Amino acid sequence: MPLFSQTQGSPQSPALVFLHGFLGNHQDWCETIKQLKESFYCISIDLPGHGDSASVTIPIDKGFETTHRLIKNALDDLQIKEYILIGYSLGGRIALDYARTQRDENLKALILESCHTGYQTQDEKDQRFADDLNWAKRFATQSIIQSLNQWYEQDIFSDLSCEQKNNLINKRSRNYGVCLANMLLATSVAQQSDATPFLQNNATQANPLAIHYCFGEKDNKFKTLGRALTKLKNIHLTEFSEAGHNIHRQSPVQYARFIQQHFSQ
Repeated sequence: MPLFSQTQGSPQSPALVFLHGFLGNHQDWCETIKQLKESFYCISIDLPGHGDSASVTIPIDKGFETTHRLIKNALDDLQIKEYILIGYSLGGRIALDYARTQRDENLKALILESCHTGYQTQDEKDQRFADDLNWAKRFATQSIIQSLNQWYEQDIFSDLSCEQKNNLINKRSRNYGVCLANMLLATSVAQQSDATPFLQNNATQANPLAIHYCFGEKDNKFKTLGRALTKLKNIHLTEFSEAGHNIHRQSPVQYARFIQQHFSQ
């Protein structure tokens, strides 16, 4: 079954492909795309287990590989040639691993928002998979509201007010827990290959892939991870003031201006 995608703007304009985060869907990008669709052809994709792709399931042992193939099929169906791939959190990890494995000449740039680059040790991977397995069990066996309440109590969302958390819980409650559990395990950071060798090699290429890494001022975890990438060439870091983990939701206009600034023709 193919992934759902929504397109906005003219197919003659430069293409932007958006991948949402865990629990999200293509509508998460609507405020940013509203600012961009006059200048870009915007394609927002629902990842497996999410939104209108909720019924798309992927094997846990080949989650990234299968998701990459589904994304490539979606782009081929839309006859997308050159494009910029933009991913937030889970979507950013999938976008990064897509670039690492596909080596698609039509991919002209990556914009990675608050995303992990992969663990380097097996101990880290084992601990993360144990944590994700615990979350997957919650999503698969509890009510979606109960699981979401627990999910948004994590430190990474500490910048959100109670009202903001409640709004997110209400918005995300349309998800199906079992579908989320499957995707969580199939695309766990524990299953993700460390992208450091790819990023190091990219910096040495004659025509390196342009990579932008974005993080919010209030997101201490990914601010630290992002700043650790400064030693790698050709990775452009951007810190968004007053933003937390989800920049494009909290600052959609500022995020759109960032894209226009770097990629408008």
